[in-house]
Parts: sequence; structure tokens; C-alpha cells
Amino acid sequence: MSLMNNTFDPIQLWKSWYDVLEKTWGKSLDDWVKTEEYAAWTGQLQKWFFYSQEQYKKTMDQILNDNNLPNKDELARVAQLVIQLEEKVEKLDDRFDDELLTELQSIRQAVDRISIASVK
Repeated sequence: MSLMNNTFDPIQLWKSWYDVLEKTWGKSLDDWVKTEEYAAWTGQLQKWFFYSQEQYKKTMDQILNDNNLPNKDELARVAQLVIQLEEKVEKLDDRFDDELLTELQSIRQAVDRISIASVK
């Protein structure tokens, strides 16, 4: 008779325990999830979650307001204004480059005409 067969194996014990519990509780939970009571409970839990989330947002907005700090919506508004400003600056830059290039070409042509006239 070998000594190995009589040793305690905690992993095997845990696996056996898990298999029994999973079979029992898995079936019970599966049956419960399919009931109207579960659906009603889940609905109530969801209502509580959304209510809590709304109250948290109101509280945070009030704290930010009381401390003269911007909230998420105000920061988003500022970010949008910055983006619009960047777009306007870019358009002005493009327009300035185009107008400057045109003006430089006109000056160049005028200088060339003066140079040609002075050579004659």
C-alpha cells in the first residue's frame, strides 16, 4: 500500500465541493433568473441605480457650483468654443497666406516694372 493514496489533496476537495455547489446553485439561480420576481427585482435595482446616479450628479454639480468650479457641461462648452476658435484662426491664417502671397506677387511685378523702366 502506497503512502501517496492516503494523502490529503486540498485541490481535489475544493474541486469536488465546487462541482456540487455549482450544480445545485447553478440550477437554482438559472430557475430564479427566469421568474417574474427576478425581473421585478432587477427593475427596482435599476430604478435605484439611476436615481442614485441622478442624485450624485446633482450633489456634485452643487458642490462645484458652491466652490465656483466648472462642471462637465461647462468644460465641454469651453472645449467646443476653443475648437471653433481654432477653426476660425486657421481660416484667417489660410486667408492671410493667400492674400499675402497675392500682394507679394503684385509688389514683385511692380518692382520688376520699375527695374525694367529704369534700365531703359
